[in-house]
Amino acid sequence: MKSSNTRALQKLSALAALGVLAACETTQAIAETGATTMPEAVVVNTETGEGLYYPMITGSEAVDIRFAPMPGVGPTERQFLVDQLNFNAMNAERDIPIVLQTAGTDSRTLVIMNIEPDTFLTPYVARALLARMTSISRFMPAIAEMGLSSEIDFYNMCAMAGFERLIVTDGRGFSHEFSL
Repeated sequence: MKSSNTRALQKLSALAALGVLAACETTQAIAETGATTMPEAVVVNTETGEGLYYPMITGSEAVDIRFAPMPGVGPTERQFLVDQLNFNAMNAERDIPIVLQTAGTDSRTLVIMNIEPDTFLTPYVARALLARMTSISRFMPAIAEMGLSSEIDFYNMCAMAGFERLIVTDGRGFSHEFSL
């Protein structure tokens, strides 16, 4: 049985998502108008979201994972985690200029988009951003309750939630993939 707080957060995130979706044009609408907003040579990979939610991968690396995926975690739980991370990232005390979203089959791809327009992303900056996400996620109540605050990093937390890859992107031309 979900707590009333969890249900309220889910309803609020659904309403916010609907508001954002209502303001967005779909790729079909862009194609129908003949607009050149989306490059014509875009190849979309529906399994991972590449070409739709982030630009083509420019670099990749594999990460050592110590924790197995938790049983019973599916797309709904991954989306709830992403909603919580987005909420924590925009906390007034630590406004981090990122937006997180799930993508691909069963929401197994986590996309982290840096929305700071003047930031030049490199694999080093991407790793630093994920180190900052590790610091933030260690203070999440669920992590503390499991006694993992000093052991877990952001990569392993995402693997436990069933994500198979993390993508850090600037939404323009840089997309670095971390395979979990």
